[in-house]
Amino acid sequence: MTRATSRFPRWGLVAANGLRLSGWLAVNALVALGLLAAITGALGGFSLRGTMLQLANLAAHFETAPPARQHDFGVLIAALWSAGFAGTGFFRRASLLRALEQGSDAR
Repeated sequence: MTRATSRFPRWGLVAANGLRLSGWLAVNALVALGLLAAITGALGGFSLRGTMLQLANLAAHFETAPPARQHDFGVLIAALWSAGFAGTGFFRRASLLRALEQGSDAR
Protein backbone atom coordinates (compact mmCIF):
# COMPACT_ATOMS: atom_id res chain seq x y z
CA MET A 1 0.00 0.00 0.00
CA THR A 2 1.42 3.34 -0.93
CA ARG A 3 1.51 6.34 1.27
CA ALA A 4 -1.08 8.27 -0.78
CA THR A 5 -3.74 5.56 -0.57
CA SER A 6 -3.26 4.86 3.14
CA ARG A 7 -4.49 8.37 4.04
CA PHE A 8 -7.89 7.81 2.44
CA PRO A 9 -10.58 5.70 4.07
CA ARG A 10 -11.85 2.62 2.36
CA TRP A 11 -14.74 4.16 0.46
CA GLY A 12 -16.22 0.77 -0.37
CA LEU A 13 -16.58 -0.03 3.33
CA VAL A 14 -18.10 3.38 4.02
CA ALA A 15 -20.58 2.93 1.15
CA ALA A 16 -21.51 -0.61 2.22
CA ASN A 17 -22.11 0.46 5.80
CA GLY A 18 -24.16 3.42 4.59
CA LEU A 19 -26.34 1.12 2.51
CA ARG A 20 -26.77 -1.28 5.41
CA LEU A 21 -27.73 1.61 7.70
CA SER A 22 -30.21 3.06 5.21
CA GLY A 23 -31.80 -0.38 4.74
CA TRP A 24 -32.07 -0.85 8.49
CA LEU A 25 -33.69 2.57 8.87
CA ALA A 26 -36.10 1.90 5.98
CA VAL A 27 -37.24 -1.40 7.48
CA ASN A 28 -37.81 0.24 10.87
CA ALA A 29 -39.81 3.06 9.26
CA LEU A 30 -41.98 0.63 7.31
CA VAL A 31 -42.62 -1.54 10.36
CA ALA A 32 -43.68 1.57 12.31
CA LEU A 33 -46.09 2.48 9.48
CA GLY A 34 -47.39 -1.08 9.52
CA LEU A 35 -48.08 -0.78 13.23
CA LEU A 36 -50.15 2.35 12.57
CA ALA A 37 -52.03 0.47 9.85
CA ALA A 38 -52.67 -2.41 12.24
CA ILE A 39 -54.03 -0.01 14.86
CA THR A 40 -56.30 1.50 12.21
CA GLY A 41 -57.48 -1.97 11.22
CA ALA A 42 -58.15 -2.83 14.86
CA LEU A 43 -60.32 0.28 15.22
CA GLY A 44 -62.42 -1.01 12.34
CA GLY A 45 -62.85 -4.47 13.79
CA PHE A 46 -60.34 -5.98 11.33
CA SER A 47 -62.74 -5.63 8.43
CA LEU A 48 -62.27 -3.43 5.40
CA ARG A 49 -65.76 -1.95 5.72
CA GLY A 50 -65.32 -1.14 9.40
CA THR A 51 -61.88 0.36 8.83
CA MET A 52 -63.13 2.60 6.02
CA LEU A 53 -66.09 3.73 8.13
CA GLN A 54 -63.78 4.59 11.02
CA LEU A 55 -61.41 6.47 8.71
CA ALA A 56 -64.32 8.43 7.21
CA ASN A 57 -65.55 9.30 10.70
CA LEU A 58 -62.03 10.36 11.72
CA ALA A 59 -61.64 12.50 8.61
CA ALA A 60 -64.98 14.23 9.21
CA HIS A 61 -64.06 15.03 12.81
CA PHE A 62 -60.58 16.15 11.79
CA GLU A 63 -62.00 18.63 9.24
CA THR A 64 -64.36 20.23 11.74
CA ALA A 65 -61.81 20.41 14.57
CA PRO A 66 -60.06 23.68 15.35
CA PRO A 67 -56.45 24.04 14.15
CA ALA A 68 -55.04 23.48 17.65
CA ARG A 69 -56.79 20.10 17.90
CA GLN A 70 -55.66 19.17 14.40
CA HIS A 71 -52.10 19.94 15.44
CA ASP A 72 -52.50 17.82 18.59
CA PHE A 73 -53.71 14.93 16.45
CA GLY A 74 -50.69 15.29 14.16
CA VAL A 75 -48.41 15.25 17.21
CA LEU A 76 -50.15 12.12 18.49
CA ILE A 77 -49.67 10.32 15.18
CA ALA A 78 -46.01 11.39 15.06
CA ALA A 79 -45.51 10.18 18.65
CA LEU A 80 -47.10 6.81 17.86
CA TRP A 81 -44.94 6.41 14.76
CA SER A 82 -41.81 7.43 16.70
CA ALA A 83 -42.58 4.95 19.46
CA GLY A 84 -43.04 2.21 16.88
CA PHE A 85 -39.78 3.18 15.17
CA ALA A 86 -37.86 3.26 18.47
CA GLY A 87 -39.35 -0.04 19.62
CA THR A 88 -38.53 -1.73 16.33
CA GLY A 89 -35.03 -0.27 16.43
CA PHE A 90 -34.55 -1.57 19.96
CA PHE A 91 -35.47 -5.11 18.99
CA ARG A 92 -33.44 -4.95 15.76
CA ARG A 93 -30.29 -3.38 17.25
CA ALA A 94 -28.33 -6.63 17.07
CA SER A 95 -28.87 -6.91 13.31
CA LEU A 96 -27.55 -3.37 12.82
CA LEU A 97 -24.45 -4.01 14.92
CA ARG A 98 -23.83 -7.34 13.17
CA ALA A 99 -24.16 -5.72 9.73
CA LEU A 100 -21.82 -2.86 10.58
CA GLU A 101 -19.24 -5.14 12.21
CA GLN A 102 -19.26 -7.39 9.15
CA GLY A 103 -17.51 -4.78 7.04
CA SER A 104 -15.05 -3.57 9.68
CA ASP A 105 -12.99 -6.79 9.61
CA ALA A 106 -12.40 -6.75 5.85
CA ARG A 107 -9.01 -5.36 4.93
